[in-house]
Amino acid sequence: MALLEYVQRKISRFGLVPRLVKSMPKISFLLALASILWLVVLPIEGQFRNTYISENALMPSQAYSFFRESEWNFLRGYRDEIYKHREDPLEERNSMLQDWMREIGYKTAILNYTNPQTGENRPTLYAIYHAPKGDDTEAIVLVAPWHTREGRFNIGGTGLGVSLAKYFHRLSIWAKNIIVVFPEDGQDTLRNWVNAYHTSLDQTGGSILSAIVMEYPSGADGIDYIELEYAGVNGQLPNLDILNTAALITDHEGMRISIHKTPRGQLWATDYSSRLTTLLHAIFDYATAGLLSPSRSGGGGSGCEAFSGWNVQALTLRAVGDGDHDITTYGRVVEAVFRSVNNLLEKFHQSYFFYLLLGPTFFVSIGNYLPASVLAAASFVVGSASSLLGNHNVNNAHMQFSPSLIVPSTSISPMVALLCFFTVLSASVLAGIRLADVTNNFPYDDLHKELYAQLTYRVCIIPSIVLSLWPTLSSYFFRLPKSKEINDVARFLNAFSLFCFAFTLIALLVFHFSLSLLISLVSLPLVFVRYGPSCDKNTRLRSTIFLISSCPFVWLFVLGIFNKTDFELDRVRNLIQYFQMNLLRKEIQSVIDWAELVDIKQLLEGPVDLLYSLISGYSRFQNWTWLFIVISWIPAWLCTLIVSCIDVECGDFEVDEEKKRR
Repeated sequence: MALLEYVQRKISRFGLVPRLVKSMPKISFLLALASILWLVVLPIEGQFRNTYISENALMPSQAYSFFRESEWNFLRGYRDEIYKHREDPLEERNSMLQDWMREIGYKTAILNYTNPQTGENRPTLYAIYHAPKGDDTEAIVLVAPWHTREGRFNIGGTGLGVSLAKYFHRLSIWAKNIIVVFPEDGQDTLRNWVNAYHTSLDQTGGSILSAIVMEYPSGADGIDYIELEYAGVNGQLPNLDILNTAALITDHEGMRISIHKTPRGQLWATDYSSRLTTLLHAIFDYATAGLLSPSRSGGGGSGCEAFSGWNVQALTLRAVGDGDHDITTYGRVVEAVFRSVNNLLEKFHQSYFFYLLLGPTFFVSIGNYLPASVLAAASFVVGSASSLLGNHNVNNAHMQFSPSLIVPSTSISPMVALLCFFTVLSASVLAGIRLADVTNNFPYDDLHKELYAQLTYRVCIIPSIVLSLWPTLSSYFFRLPKSKEINDVARFLNAFSLFCFAFTLIALLVFHFSLSLLISLVSLPLVFVRYGPSCDKNTRLRSTIFLISSCPFVWLFVLGIFNKTDFELDRVRNLIQYFQMNLLRKEIQSVIDWAELVDIKQLLEGPVDLLYSLISGYSRFQNWTWLFIVISWIPAWLCTLIVSCIDVECGDFEVDEEKKRR
């Protein structure tokens, strides 16, 4: 007790508590800065680990593969025949493949599906090979969509899918069933098949253990390297073992593997800059999985996203380029992954389900990267306490802190603030649900393109920017009556909104680290919004800037435009790492050339596409990103907007009371 009393006297003597309270806004900023620095440190040597196979039963590349030149004739024959019928209706193409699969020995079925957005009928053909040595309880899925994510005809992938199915049927090694699926695209159509397989299909092959989606739109016989995609919606990732298996097999076959769209020139790089670039790409791809669709009709998803939520370890292997490796090498990679999964006696359970990849052979586990998101979310907790203690009132900036600031003038002030917060929250949720209902009534096609454009700009983006100007405009046109009660309501409303926002971010960060981190960083200016007298024009102007920079719909616009620019972070990394004036001039000239050729109308369609993906995400993929935004980010922004418009005199009113006593 004596020690505690001594510490308390020292704290009181040096005035540490008032100093700490006044420094809370700076602490919030330092926490966000520490979050960024934590991420920057992760790619440094000693902070990450080399990947490894945890499950010894996988044994990748331990068996010799016979899918070689002898299978070329089958592959070319199937591919040429598919190319001849590429313009045929989907039903006729499915009928042709169904005949082939039945001749091989597969049991086939067709799942009818009508796209609710376009009204198109997109039946999905799937074929099942029941392994003679298996117990018919587990299966491995091979997916060959008719169209790739860019909407290109997947001639190489479809032809290889049929030839691999024929090759698999000849092998007698399978202990698990083989299912081959031919959806129209790797997004809505494949997702519909996955949902139906687990809920309503009569003809199934057991529990799906793993799935591989193949994309190769070229009709050439050679490939350059393989691009791997694995991110699922809502932060779900496949077991790290299957990624390591695919990477090890690809390297064994003499090919390079690209993750997060690493360009060919960086596939051999293992320095700090390349690892940091891959890390940033990984965080962005995890946060936007299932949202950034490049086209309205067909394609758009990586394919592996469709298996999210069903405990299926799914990968997308995309062949890129026309290089020296023949297409059968691509087939051997798929075959070897299938063989490794076939060796398992149980489901994937070892290794990691939460990780960040810094390269095909480097990763960071959850215990190392999670503090970055915790620090970012903690800045809002400190901001909430700062608001509660009166720091967000500009009149308190130069006043001595007093514990009486915490006590409201009336006991009803916190209740009024809480009622206001739940009113804003309810309005935000109802508006978000109403927006989501629009997608059920109006398909996202060219006929309703103008409707969704107006919804994006006239209902969301432009009104939010106009509302952000209100703190500045209210100082000229509108003033609330000044009172201690209104000041208390503002304090508690700001504190409630920031604390609830921080609580939702912390609750999300374990399951969806990337989304929690990015939203924390882009919405950080909310912590620095102040309220005070209407005559303080500079404060109102700063609040307006902070509100605009933290507005969710402004970031919707920025991200939508960004998605249409095809921006490559590797070019920036290359410019910084190997800086030369000639390289700088070249990059500037490429930006100028792009600006001259860019289609502004197409560029402005980016936010429209993104808004549709957000509000339809839950009904299509059970993606909860839009739900999280409407229950956390939007209410916090609206409450901060309301608080910033409040006109008060003195935060604690102690100066007036002191004058009266004198």
